[in-house]
Amino acid sequence: MKTKLKFLILLGFVIGFALTSCDSATTRERKARALYEEGVRLREQRLSKEAAECFLQALALVDNDRELVADIKDNLGAMYYKHGLFEDALCLHREAVSEFKLIPDSVGMMTTWRNCGRATKSLELYAYTKHYYDSAFQIATLINDTVMVNDLYLEIGRDYYMEVGNYPKAIECVRRAMQGGLQGNDLDIANMTLGILYYYTNKNDVAKDYLTAALRSDRVGVRMSVYQTLYGIALNEKNLDKAMEYEGLFLENMQLLEKENNLEAMQRLKAEYELKSQKSQMESLNRTKSLKLYLVITLVVIALLVTLMVVRKKASDHKIAVERFKNQVERDQNRIHELVSNMENLIRTNDELRRDHQTLSQKELLMTNKIMSRNKVFATAMSLSEHVTANALNFDLSNDDWADFISLTDLVYDGFSQRLLQLFPKLGQWDVRICCLSKNGFSNQVISILLDTQTDSYYRRKIRIKQMKMELNNDTRSFEEIVNAV
Repeated sequence: MKTKLKFLILLGFVIGFALTSCDSATTRERKARALYEEGVRLREQRLSKEAAECFLQALALVDNDRELVADIKDNLGAMYYKHGLFEDALCLHREAVSEFKLIPDSVGMMTTWRNCGRATKSLELYAYTKHYYDSAFQIATLINDTVMVNDLYLEIGRDYYMEVGNYPKAIECVRRAMQGGLQGNDLDIANMTLGILYYYTNKNDVAKDYLTAALRSDRVGVRMSVYQTLYGIALNEKNLDKAMEYEGLFLENMQLLEKENNLEAMQRLKAEYELKSQKSQMESLNRTKSLKLYLVITLVVIALLVTLMVVRKKASDHKIAVERFKNQVERDQNRIHELVSNMENLIRTNDELRRDHQTLSQKELLMTNKIMSRNKVFATAMSLSEHVTANALNFDLSNDDWADFISLTDLVYDGFSQRLLQLFPKLGQWDVRICCLSKNGFSNQVISILLDTQTDSYYRRKIRIKQMKMELNNDTRSFEEIVNAV
């Protein structure tokens, strides 16, 4: 009997070990690394959506490998940045920096600091942009990475000094980058940046030389910026034929850029795979619970067999104990069924609430658009948001149109302009119009077209409104965040 008992106990431990090792951490880490490497390969081929899918799946699997976690988050942040999800990108890059610090990995920290600088520039958080680029520059100088030093000179000149209006310093930084031996797309971007900077400093002849050199770029965004600047130079020189030619080329490249950057598709992909990630985590928890349940069942079976062996000698003594055990098992099963039923009810209730919330949000959006679409300013802005054409650019908005637009905005957003002027009484008539356009969610590009100004000039105007009219120099929020908070 003792031999049989030892055999059963040993068999139980073997079964339990086999069950718990089916989904080991080592297997998950190996799958995560394979998905990460596939994502890197897809990113090199510029298949950003497929790369993001691999990185998200890898992030859901990895647990303990800090270096792999940091690399995945930094690469995934780069994919989000490419498709305009700047806040999500900055969050991932910051998390990657924290992981690289714990390893520690200087090269990883340097690259991720630079990526943080790019994201904050797109969010117009220029003080943070300078801080992140300086941090990356210190590491690049320390490890003597001349390629990174040149890249950082170019980016800090373009993304910080040019944005804050320090054009001489921006020119100095970009020139130092070019002297360091920039090539390919980086050289094209440097030529474009110098052309814009010299245009801002009224040196049009010098600007045209650099802008012409930048047109050899195969990147649509670079060519679009070049044509926009050449359009401004032609207007300054009163060469209307050239101006119309550059405007046509600008619009042509803008349409190509819109096709390449389908933000809505990327947001849908992000939401879809975040849901998959959550589902994967739930499945992992369920597998763990199942393994524990199997182990418990195995141990219960062993206990029953041992009990049956003992019952042969002491049947009368153990009859009551066996009955009690059966009753306990029945109560446990009933409780398990009850818990499962309650969980299913909670899941159904949660799904119904989520569907009701989505339906209500869609109705509110349709009602808002229906109210606002009566106004000529809103209709013009929506047309420009959907498709920029020569006909769409031929608009004429009167003061009555703008007054009606502000009134409708107040109606939809509960007296928005009055609350805005109570908070910031220094705002002028056009400042209020800009705030109302931003409150309605129109892009910087659309607003700059409505104001008949360049996008860069509109960025600087927002900074002046925030600093001089709103007197929020120390506020780290973006202009859009301040407006939406009113």
